[in-house]
Amino acid sequence: MDTTEILIKIRKIVRSINLESKKIQKEYGVSIPQVLCLNFLHNSPNYQATQGEIRKFLNLNSSTISGIINRLEKKGYLAKLPKSGDKRVVNIALTS
Repeated sequence: MDTTEILIKIRKIVRSINLESKKIQKEYGVSIPQVLCLNFLHNSPNYQATQGEIRKFLNLNSSTISGIINRLEKKGYLAKLPKSGDKRVVNIALTS
C-alpha cells in the first residue's frame, strides 16, 4: 500500500467520523467530545473531576474544554462545584 492509498483511507475514516458526529449531534443534542466528557465524569469517583483531569483525558486544550463544560452546564448535564478548602479549584460534577 502506498502513501496515496493510506491518505485516501484516512480521509474516508475522518469523513465517516464527521458524519457520525453530526448524526449524534442532531439526534441527541450533544457532540462527541461532550459525550466523552460525560462518560469520563460518569466513570470518575463521585462522578466528579477537575477541568484539568478532563482536559488530560480528552487531550484537548483548556479553552476547548471550557467551552464543552459551559455548553453541558447550560444544558443541565453537569455543575461546577467549588472544592472545599481550596476555592481556586472547581470540581465538575454530573447532575442527575
